[in-house]
Amino acid sequence: MKKMGKGSPPGPPPAPAGATADPSPPAAGPSPAPADTGTPASALPPSARGFRAVFRAAVNRKLREITGQKWQSATDAQKRAEAARRATAEVARRIERLTGKRPADSTIRRNANKNTTPRGADQQQLNRQAAIDRAGGIKQFATKAGVSTKKVSQWRETGSGIAPGLTDEGGAVYIAFDVTCDIFHPASIPGKGGTTEYGRRLDNQSHPLYGSDMAVSEPDASSLVAAHADEDDEMTKEVIGRQIEIQVTSTWYGRQPKAVTVTTVHSLEIRD
Repeated sequence: MKKMGKGSPPGPPPAPAGATADPSPPAAGPSPAPADTGTPASALPPSARGFRAVFRAAVNRKLREITGQKWQSATDAQKRAEAARRATAEVARRIERLTGKRPADSTIRRNANKNTTPRGADQQQLNRQAAIDRAGGIKQFATKAGVSTKKVSQWRETGSGIAPGLTDEGGAVYIAFDVTCDIFHPASIPGKGGTTEYGRRLDNQSHPLYGSDMAVSEPDASSLVAAHADEDDEMTKEVIGRQIEIQVTSTWYGRQPKAVTVTTVHSLEIRD
């Protein structure tokens, strides 16, 4: 598998949804849940994560699906209202499949407004479905992740590992990376604090990799693959930073641990 992408804007280097028939465009009016541009949940403020982000992802997916001649003359407000209506029904259907009870449309909208998980629903499973919605569907997410649609379906339902090539004994992916990070160096004398090195550029040429790919094992392997496919910049940086702490800065001279905070991902390639 090979995937090229950027987890965040580069900076200057320092030294499956159910199909529904298209009804006629509704009358113009306020949308019950306006859509945005499909921003990943990780890029939203904390108040916009959780079930609100799940609902928003469903609305945006439905909005992208509103095509065809009958919608050409519809206003943006009409399209957003229809997308919200379809998304409400779709999310209610998904929750019914999970819990055996279908919540009312008003309950879905209320939970989205309050950013609270509907009773009995598994928020983590809903989050995985939202990642699929942001990608456009299971097939699109699978293509981005470099795995089969079957594996994506299993991941959505159970949260099982999604990294390609995984077996019951585990597995790993291998990454080529180029990042800028801040590194906290603890003082040589315990209790004396330490210093933070800002804007350090690290990649696969850094000691002790010297050009080799960095192996990422489970569970971080699946977390990284899913985050990269979902364009989840924050999770991507978190996983890479944690692996740099484990495999790179832990070998450096001086007191440990050296905490690494990745601030920019200039490039990332994931291979199995």
